[in-house]
Amino acid sequence: MASALPSTSANGGSPKSEKPNKETDDKVDPYIRIRVITSDRSNEVHFRLKLYVSMSRMKRAYAQKLGQNADELRFVFDGHRITDFDTPKSLGMVDDDVVEIYQERTGGGM
Repeated sequence: MASALPSTSANGGSPKSEKPNKETDDKVDPYIRIRVITSDRSNEVHFRLKLYVSMSRMKRAYAQKLGQNADELRFVFDGHRITDFDTPKSLGMVDDDVVEIYQERTGGGM
């Protein structure tokens, strides 16, 4: 006589667990982890940012941590200066990307 129990997969799980859950697979983590490093590599701070929040928030938080004004620092990602209106998404950032910090310099004229 045939069994009335539902069939299971070879690993003992139910057939339903073999199919990927499309809802959870399509969700993307709305946060990104970045590393902010001074140009002399002496200080490194890690941030967890939302993908669509302006970088001005990170810049202010980092400057405050150093006890400086954000306007005195230059934030650079991938060779390009980060503006206050940039977001991690607009810059194409992925987890563990590095933002470099340089001291802003003015002058130089003779």
